[in-house]
Amino acid sequence: MIGSIDPVPEQPLLGKYMRLRREGLGLTQEEVAARMFISLSLYRKLESGDRPPSGSRLEDWCRAVEAPRWLLKKLVSLALPDIGHSTIVVGEWPPNLREEDLEHLEAIPLPAYFHRFPEMEVLAANSIAGMAFPWLAPAAPDADRPTNVIEQMMTVPIAREVLINWEAIVHRMVFSLRTMGPGVVKPERLAQIIETCSTNPEFEWMWNTDLSEDEFNDSLVLAKNPETGGRMAFTMRSYNAMHPYNCPYQLFMLTPRRDPGVA
Repeated sequence: MIGSIDPVPEQPLLGKYMRLRREGLGLTQEEVAARMFISLSLYRKLESGDRPPSGSRLEDWCRAVEAPRWLLKKLVSLALPDIGHSTIVVGEWPPNLREEDLEHLEAIPLPAYFHRFPEMEVLAANSIAGMAFPWLAPAAPDADRPTNVIEQMMTVPIAREVLINWEAIVHRMVFSLRTMGPGVVKPERLAQIIETCSTNPEFEWMWNTDLSEDEFNDSLVLAKNPETGGRMAFTMRSYNAMHPYNCPYQLFMLTPRRDPGVA
């Protein structure tokens, strides 16, 4: 144990998430079954793991317990591991990125990265991202492991100096790792990230504190302009390729936006 953080979390079952959500709302199994229009015996089998749920059953359950979209995505990732997450082999470094994908990344005229999600490993960065955030550059091909965004955010002092809303950005990443990582990220790699980040005393409360759906969906990044010292506002977006379908990594981009703090 590192504080109150389990460095190798138990590999969760769908039913564990279903039970925790139901109990957190103070609902009985009977009440959730009624909301899903299924029998109590069937619901018990779903929550115990004796009956694998279909995609439509997962959607029905999420509506019944008003689950946020991230939880639906997590349940889908457990039920269908090849859907909704990067599928690069865990622990594979360096990644086998195609030349056409690297050319595509470099052609984007804004800071852009290829990430492995949900652990937020940096697989590649374009030259603009390298100039703007050199501490998030990909690791060398002969490195033991890739650069990790969460580790860098937690341990590199310049991250907090550059990012004005550092706490909100990092908390969202830590929350994503905690909720979506187990069952998807290799336990040994998850333990490495937790151990590295735990050198920062703020990591434990971020790991153990939930976010509202609005906080989780917040996309604002505020950074200091290195030349003027003023504020720059960006929208943070992550994309999974629909075509070609053989791009098993997430495209992460920052695009300029109006600063909500400026009238």
